Amino acid sequence: MKTFMQKLNPALWITFVFAMAFSACSEDLGLAGSENGENSEWPLKSVDPKQTWMTSETVQLDISIDDEADITAQTIMNENVTILGQKHLKGSGVMFLDVPQGIGNSFGLVYDDGVSPKQYRQINLTGYNAKVIDVNFQSESATRGAAPAPQRASTRAATASSLYGKSILEDCGYLNFGPWGWGDVKTALVESKNSKDNLSTLIDYEIKTNKLLEGGELLSNNDIVISFLYGHTGQTGARTLGYYYHSKETYNDIVFQDIAEVLTLDYYNGKAKVQYQLDNKPEWYDANFDYRDDPAKPTQSPANSVRKGDDAWNTLNVNEYYGDRVTAIRGITFKLSIPKGMEFGFYLRTNGALSSAQKTILKNLGVSESNMPQYSANYSCANMNTGSNNFRSAIAIYDNFTFMGLDDDLGGGDYDCNDVTFALSNSKGEPYIPYFTESTENSKWNKDVIDKHPEYITPPTKPQLQSWTLAFENAGMDNDFDFNDVVLKVTPNTSTHTEEVKLLATGAKRKTEVYYNGTLLGEVHDLFGVDTKTMVNTTSTKATKKAVTLNSIDWPENATMETQRMNFSLKVYNEDGTLDREFSMTDLLNNQKSPQALCMAGDWKWPKERKNIHTAYPLIGLWGVNFNNSEYGNWYAYPKEDAVVTPLSE
Repeated sequence: MKTFMQKLNPALWITFVFAMAFSACSEDLGLAGSENGENSEWPLKSVDPKQTWMTSETVQLDISIDDEADITAQTIMNENVTILGQKHLKGSGVMFLDVPQGIGNSFGLVYDDGVSPKQYRQINLTGYNAKVIDVNFQSESATRGAAPAPQRASTRAATASSLYGKSILEDCGYLNFGPWGWGDVKTALVESKNSKDNLSTLIDYEIKTNKLLEGGELLSNNDIVISFLYGHTGQTGARTLGYYYHSKETYNDIVFQDIAEVLTLDYYNGKAKVQYQLDNKPEWYDANFDYRDDPAKPTQSPANSVRKGDDAWNTLNVNEYYGDRVTAIRGITFKLSIPKGMEFGFYLRTNGALSSAQKTILKNLGVSESNMPQYSANYSCANMNTGSNNFRSAIAIYDNFTFMGLDDDLGGGDYDCNDVTFALSNSKGEPYIPYFTESTENSKWNKDVIDKHPEYITPPTKPQLQSWTLAFENAGMDNDFDFNDVVLKVTPNTSTHTEEVKLLATGAKRKTEVYYNGTLLGEVHDLFGVDTKTMVNTTSTKATKKAVTLNSIDWPENATMETQRMNFSLKVYNEDGTLDREFSMTDLLNNQKSPQALCMAGDWKWPKERKNIHTAYPLIGLWGVNFNNSEYGNWYAYPKEDAVVTPLSE
């Protein structure tokens, strides 16, 4: 909040001519007005001609798929995911979306054919609305069992037999992820920054197998899919990723299982550790975890170039070099099977013999001599490591995916826990939702993180659907700009083709009816059970009455909020019962008048009674005069708190 509000110095107020045209009057004061926008002091010349008074951009996706699948569009903002739209396609098809301003410059697409693991794509937005974007999902080449990219000559390649040693695991091909995975890891595990200072991940953990979830249901077996994701290391020695498991509250029966070597080898059975796509094109390029083949890092990303020559790039450099041009990534994947009822964690071992100090630590934990590991290693359980700062790993549970990282320095190094990083999934390609042990919940290393992210211990709920807030003025052009006379929350469900509508507030003191497509949804005071002169949820900073759910309405195929909002209208009556006026957002846009309604993405705090919109939301003017100014596209998220009403939580 401070970042934005600090910009509102006296000089900048000049730019608020647009917003200052709002009068502070409310309709209940009985002040006369004019139906002419200019006479009502609304400076039409200052308004962006593209302005539709809706905080979103309309996107058309032309999607090509091989067979039949569900396509889901979603936000990709760290832990929080909101479903923007869903559609079932057979072959090629078109999907229309309302993409909220303020969510960033991109959103994600998820492909689910019900058989193969899910695929992910990133769709990038720039500049203007009414976008048309081509998207091509290739179900076979983008998931497991994909044909490997041509292997370059390398002494650091291996087949399964020489790579895995005692491991009985075989790779499962590739699993596809959205490229936002790299961005999330880079944000949560900052390069060369001690992870205990990030407060983004658990850094001392083991996981229980008795509550594994897949698609919201308990698994009958305990299979976990782990995929290469990200790496940034200065080490050149061999490091092998593995997992271990043991019975609850004892390490006596611990079992150690290698998965794969992660640093010295570039290719496994002809497959690069990680591959990436650019600009939504089908070609895949190789990216690996070491940096020895990487030339001097470019200072900026070229607009239309692809890295040629040696493609074995460190994955962090790929992300920094290409930025938003990366539209998909995929990592070589392994399936772990862990006996039910066990507790487990991960390790990154060297080829060096187990040190006496670490052997003593493991022995004190109860590891028997017969089960003692041969090598020194870093473990996800801090108590298995040496040193006073004994954490060496990190795990984060995001709605988009769960990732796990480890440090490769046995002494901890810089403790950033991102030298090698892996995505954890279930067999459907969905985020793996772990349930942590009591020792994890009680660890001193995790206390501050759990306080900030309780969802790591209590798994997050399912992603929510994108909702919209419609805020109407029932006084038309009568200089009434608090936008609280009728406040509706609209939540489309593009899967069931229905639309939930809730009445949140009314500041009207006249009979005011709400219609959709000409069908009466109700009179706002009757719906709240109050008389016509009573205002509801507009006079204090917190709503006091619960929202009222109206009759569900249809959401047609390929509908968007951009068009559907036009079907909402109001009828406002005089005190003698005669009709005063009837209007909808269609009238507003056709006549280029001052807005009679606003449409905001998500839950919104509407202005209190007699608080005009520019007072309640000081940034709306900068958005109004430049609809595409991304810096102010989420003006609706920065209210003046004492001037708005917070809705009751549902």
